Amino acid sequence: MKSTRRQFLRVTAIGTAGLVIGCGKPGAITREDGGTDELDAGFEETDAGMEQPDAGSPDAGTTPDEPEQVMEAFGFPLGLASGDVEATRAVVWTRYDGMASLRVRVWRMDGDVYAERVADSLVVPGDGGYVHLDVSGLVAGTRYRYAFFEEDGNGAEVARSAIGRFRAALAAGVSEPVTFGACSCTHQGETPTPLARAGERTDLDLFLLLGDTSYNDGKDTLAEYRTQWAANLASPEYRKLRASTSVLASWDDHEVTNDFNPETIDQGKFAIAKKTFFENLPLRRDTTNPDRIWKSLKWGDTAEFFVLDCRGERKPSTRFNGAPQIYLSREQLDWFKAALQASTARFKVILNSVPITDFGFSVFTGDSWVSYAQQRSEVLAFIEDQMISGVLWVSGDHHFASVGSVSANGRGANQMEVLVGPGAQGANLAYALLRPPRWPFASGTNNYTSFRLDPMTGKVEVVFVDGMGAELFKREFTL
Repeated sequence: MKSTRRQFLRVTAIGTAGLVIGCGKPGAITREDGGTDELDAGFEETDAGMEQPDAGSPDAGTTPDEPEQVMEAFGFPLGLASGDVEATRAVVWTRYDGMASLRVRVWRMDGDVYAERVADSLVVPGDGGYVHLDVSGLVAGTRYRYAFFEEDGNGAEVARSAIGRFRAALAAGVSEPVTFGACSCTHQGETPTPLARAGERTDLDLFLLLGDTSYNDGKDTLAEYRTQWAANLASPEYRKLRASTSVLASWDDHEVTNDFNPETIDQGKFAIAKKTFFENLPLRRDTTNPDRIWKSLKWGDTAEFFVLDCRGERKPSTRFNGAPQIYLSREQLDWFKAALQASTARFKVILNSVPITDFGFSVFTGDSWVSYAQQRSEVLAFIEDQMISGVLWVSGDHHFASVGSVSANGRGANQMEVLVGPGAQGANLAYALLRPPRWPFASGTNNYTSFRLDPMTGKVEVVFVDGMGAELFKREFTL
C-alpha cells in the first residue's frame, strides 16, 4: 500500500539518505503501523493543492500510471501551465531544466477519477528548456489533468512534475454558465498573494492575464529577459494559479519596457521581448504570423474572448502628425470589428490591456484609447451602430480596480468596463477620483477578479477578491 498525503505529513522523521530527486528510486518512510511505504513526493502539495487518491484504491481510476506512482521532481522550476484552450485542443506548457527524457500525459477526468489517458507523448524541450505541446482530441466542456514525467535510459519513470488542471471549452451551440478569473500588473518586487487565492479554487474555467505579467524594465539580453520572467513565474503563487486552470493572455508595456514606443524601440530588443513572452506562456502561435498576439477563442454560445494587442502595433506619432491615428493596426482593428459582428456568443469579452474608459485624466498620459480618439470613437460607434450586445471590456494597466461605464455620455455610455488588478503592485491613488453612480467601486488594493457569465439571464457577476480571500466588492449586472 502507498501512503496517503495525510499519512505522509504525519511522519515526523524521514530518512532521506541516498534519495536522489529526479533520477533515483523513491525512498521509504515508516508508517504508523511499523510497515514501510514508498515516498511518493518530496513536496507537500501537488495538483495545485488537491489531494490525490491512493494508487490501487477503488477511487483511483483505471489508469495504471496514476500520477502518485512516481515522485515530484525539481526539474520544473516554473511549474506547468495550460492555455489557449478550445473545445477540442489545449496547449500544455512547462520549462524543463533536467537532462532526462521527458514525457507528457493528459487524462480525462470523471470527478477525481483518472478515467482515460488521452495523450501520452515524448517531448523534446526547445531552446531554453520550454515545452509547448498542442494536445488535441479533447471532449468539449470536460475537465482534464496533465503532468510531465522524467524517464531513465530504459524508459522507466523516475519523477514527475506537479499535476495541472484545465477544462476544455464548451462546444458550439452549448449555452451554460462560464466562470473565469482575471488579473494584471504583478511586479517581481511584490508577492502576488491574490493569485494564490485564485489558485485555490476549482471552479475557474480559465484565467485572464491582462498584461504586465512580468516587469522587464531595463533588460536587454535574452538571458536577462528570461531571468525576469522566471523571477515571477517561479513564485509559489504563480505556480499554484497556473496549475489550477488554463490561462488566456495579452501583454502590455512592461513585458518589453515601461511605456515603450513600437516606432522607436530597438527592434532587436523588441524581438527578444516578444520571444520571451511566447516562451513563458502557454500560447498557440498564429500559423501565418507567429508574432501576432490578437485572436479570439470561443466558449460555446456563452462567450467569445477577444484578445487585443494594444501595445505592440500602436504608432504614437500619429497622434499629432495629422495622419489617421493608429492605436491598433488597421489589420487588427478590421479583424476585431468583423469578428465582433460575426460572433454568435451571448457575451463578447474583450481583453484590453489599457482601458478604453474615459476617466477624465486618461488623456494626459497619452497612453490609452482616449489619446487615440479617432479609433476609440470608431470602435465604440461600431458596437452601438451594429447593435452588438453583450460586450464586456476587461482591462488592466492602471494599478487600480474599478467597474463602471466606458463614457459619461454619448458613445460608450451603455458599455461596461472592469479594471482588474493590480495583483502585486502599489496603488494608483487616482482611483479616489472615481465616484458613484458611474463607478460603484474603485480600489487600489491588490486583487484578482472573478466573473460568472450566465447566458440564460444575460447576467454578469463580478467579484473583486483580495490577497486574504476577502471579497472587496460584488456586483451583478445585465448585458
